[in-house]
This record gives sequence, C-alpha cells and structure tokens, in this order.
Amino acid sequence: MKIDALHCLTEQAVADLLTLKMAGARDRAFCGKCTYGDIHAMAHAILDRCAETHHQRGYLAIFTMDRAVIAAAIVAALAGGPILILPHDISDGALMDLASDPEHTWVVTDPDRMLPDRFKELFVTPDGHSPTPIPLNAGIDPGAPLLKLYTGGSTGTPTIWTKTVENIMGEALFHVGEHQISRDDVVVATVPPYHIYGLLFSVVAPLLAGARVVDQTCGFPHEIVNTVTDTAATILVSVPAHFRALKDHDFSGHGLRLAFSSAGVLDEADERNFRQLNNVFVMEVYGSTETGGIAFRCRGRGETFFSPFDVIETCIAEESLKIRSPFISSEISRNDAGFYLVPDRVKKCSGNRFAILGRSDAVVKIAGLRVDLDRVGSVLKAMDGIRDALVLAKAVPRGRAFDIRALVEGNCTPGDIRLFLSGRLEAAAHPRWIKVVDQIPMTRSGKYDRAAVAALFEAEAG
Repeated sequence: MKIDALHCLTEQAVADLLTLKMAGARDRAFCGKCTYGDIHAMAHAILDRCAETHHQRGYLAIFTMDRAVIAAAIVAALAGGPILILPHDISDGALMDLASDPEHTWVVTDPDRMLPDRFKELFVTPDGHSPTPIPLNAGIDPGAPLLKLYTGGSTGTPTIWTKTVENIMGEALFHVGEHQISRDDVVVATVPPYHIYGLLFSVVAPLLAGARVVDQTCGFPHEIVNTVTDTAATILVSVPAHFRALKDHDFSGHGLRLAFSSAGVLDEADERNFRQLNNVFVMEVYGSTETGGIAFRCRGRGETFFSPFDVIETCIAEESLKIRSPFISSEISRNDAGFYLVPDRVKKCSGNRFAILGRSDAVVKIAGLRVDLDRVGSVLKAMDGIRDALVLAKAVPRGRAFDIRALVEGNCTPGDIRLFLSGRLEAAAHPRWIKVVDQIPMTRSGKYDRAAVAALFEAEAG
C-alpha cells in the first residue's frame, strides 16, 4: 500500500467512524455493555464538558482502564475535542507527575478515584444521553496531534511522544486491512490500553473494524485461558512474558484465529509451544511507541525474519536500520531525507527482510573488548533451570568501565551459572554480579521493569 493511499483511507475511515456509517453500528456491542452508539454519546459528553479555551484545544488525561471510555475520548478528540494524555501507568505516582504540568486540565477517571485539586474531574458514562447519537464531523486534520503517550515507566524516566491522527488511526487501519480484522472478531488483551500496542490492537483497530473488545485486561495464565474461552475470543493480544507463562496451558475449545505479540522479541520456543498446543499462529509486531509499528513476522507461516510494513521504507547498512514511516512521532529527529535511525542492530536478509540482533546500546566495551549483552542473555537462557534472564551493564569508576549484571529467573545458583558459562563466553563477558529470583520484575505492559531490577542490585550491593 502506498502512503498516499493509506492517507486517503484513513481520512475516510475517520469520517465513517464519526458518522456511524457502518451498518448496524449504533446498537452493536463494542466493549462490555457499551455499544458503538454509547461511544458516540460519551464522545458528545466529553465535547460538551471540555470546550476549547481561546480557540485552543485543551488536554484530557486518561486515568482509566475502561476501553469504552478511551474509545469515546478518541472519537471526541477526532471531532476537535481535547488532546489525550495517556500515562505510562495509572498509579497515584503517575497522576502526581501530571499534576505538575499546567497543560493537563481535565482528567477522565473511575468514579472512586481521588484527584489533586488542580484537575477537573470528568466521569463519562452513556447513561442519560440520547439513544440516537448525533453524527460528528472530523474536527482536526490528519497531521494534528491526537494524543500524547508517556513511556519509560520501566526505566524510571518517563518520556512523552506526540501521535497524530495519521500516526494512530493510520497504523490501526493498516492492521485492520492486513489482518482482516472485522465485526466478527472478539479481542482479548493482556496489555493495558494506555500502552501504544494495547491502544492500537484493543481499542483503535477494533473501533475502526466494528469489532468487539472484552473489557477485562487479563494477566495470569488461567485468567487468560478462561477469558478467551468464555468470551469466544477470536484474537489474543499479548506480550512475550505472557506467552511464556502460558507454556503449559491450552485453550480447550477456543475460537482463536490469530494472536499478536509485541513489546519485545518472542522466544522461539514459547511461540512454537503456543502455536502447536493451540493451532494458532502468532503475529509478532516489531516497533516502539515513538516509531509505531515497523515490521512483523509469523513463524507459523515459515517466516524466520521480519518483513517491513509495505507503507514503510527501510535502509539497512552495517547492522543499522533506518526507516521512513507515516507512524513516527514528531519529536523524533530524522535526516534530510526523512529517515530515522532505529536503536536496534539488524542483519539484512533476502529481499528487504531483516533479523534483529539486539539494541545498539547493548554492546559495551569491557577491558577493551566488545561485549554483546543480548548474546550473554541468550547463552544464559540456554542453561537448564533458567526460565529467563536479563543482562545489564552498570558504569563503574574503574578500569573495566562497566560491570555486567545478570538477573536470572530460575531454580539454580550463581555458582551453577558461573560453571555453565565457563568456556561458553570470553572472560570479559562473564557477569560480575548474578542474582537469581523467582520472577523478573515486569511492568504492566509486559516489559522488563529495569528500574526495579536496578534497585534489586543496588539493595544487594548495599
């Protein structure tokens, strides 16, 4: 698909969404008890409450997991309502981070949530609104800001990225067409809707496709299995950590036709186990909040390497990947030709496909030698008794420049691990610190919680 074609299709899809042109859309369920008509009614309520000030759009912070409310906020924003703010978490700490920013005026939250005085609370329900919603018109152009996402909760330093209408709605529409998501689909997600991946696949894409979304965000294996089977779900949206947790669980009598994985590289054994146990292909999506999606692969279809989306241009040279994409946030610096250097090392394969080698910042120099932390992690994961491993480098004021730290999830000892690594890694690559835990800390979006991991090592050093 050409970028110009995607641009036109996105404008049309937004117009159809705002005017409820999809057949029977008004009474069709979207999430929980909320219909598409309810979504429009709540969008009108948001527009009424959050009027422009001095001809400028305001800001509406999202502190709820309710996908119907988030969908309504998106519809309102498309109609000229406030720009949405999605935090990296909906904790009280994240709320206080927003409280110091004067731009964030309104907050939509759950009824029992206590907010700082400076915020204007906004509770949104379809109750009391017209059963025949008035069609809306697009109020902002495709290049205008639709929402802002705070990321970096896993590192302890949140970063904000702006996403335009075309960034979000365009990427969601691309996936709707690519994966044939339709009104017959039912989506279950294990990733929260304020995360870019959860937002795209469990709110925006279903909204554009007329599909239904399960309102529960599952996290535990039995919870995921029961929800998928009880709701007759057809699409599972999950992350590598949850596919690993599902290793010994099957979805007996399920109706799944496809599963998605993102927020990290899915382990080959975990993918194979899930696919063979449930006869369901897993589509792995590669990208980030700031870049949007970049590429995907489906090992069940024999795809070893990642293929870029056909609306994205790529340039690969010397393990570097540059992309030109309609999904990139405006804050990202690009060269004169509009290309952005992705912070991952890749290997060019046949055609325009590529293999991911690891992050460029995962290569450090120790005692004058280049050490690939991702490779150290891969070697650790090959040891019996180790379920997962995270390898980090800590800068130290000594000649080595860095100490390697390995947090291992399993039932072995640091001594066992050191013996296993002997002869498998050069001496400079051996972790100086090894800590074994029952479970590596994860964020709610399924990523390693690097801030929590660092705290574990600091506590032990103390």
